[in-house]
Amino acid sequence: MHDYINEIEGLFKQYHKVLCNITSNIVNDRAAAEDIVQDVFMNLWRKRNEIDFAIPMKGYLYRATTNGALNWIAKNKRTIPFNDALWKQNVLTSNVVEDKINEKELRTKIKQAIDRLPPKCKAIFVLSRYEGMKYKQIAENLNISIKTVENQISIALDKLRKELKPYLTSTLLIFLAFLIFLFLS
Repeated sequence: MHDYINEIEGLFKQYHKVLCNITSNIVNDRAAAEDIVQDVFMNLWRKRNEIDFAIPMKGYLYRATTNGALNWIAKNKRTIPFNDALWKQNVLTSNVVEDKINEKELRTKIKQAIDRLPPKCKAIFVLSRYEGMKYKQIAENLNISIKTVENQISIALDKLRKELKPYLTSTLLIFLAFLIFLFLS
């Protein structure tokens, strides 16, 4: 007889926190994120007899959690506000923002631009930029091709660049181009 309790408990201890963080960045609601992750583990328990625990479960957990987040967004039919993580890292400083718009206004514009990304595009963008996952990891975890990840990131960056261009100085545009180059290479 298989020891499902220890298997699932080990997975829970290993992945619960990171899955909650990822989901929270996608739906921007910590309570909903915890519920989504809990549902993933409950489904894992319900399907315990059908699952081969000898196979690494990381991809399954990431895919199930991301799908749960996207389903939550669709069910709640709401725009998901972007997490302010970019600003906590102090990426932008006041000396690179044009006089016509201050840093707070620029933050608002960036948040709004990211909020307007399609949910799946935003989820992939968050996994890449704010969770630090490589394209291959995202593709494996979401069971999509690397090309799909690349395309979604390109779409996100293109939309952000076009939408934010009027608010950015040449210094910031060079900085963003450099970041885009780093992330795409």
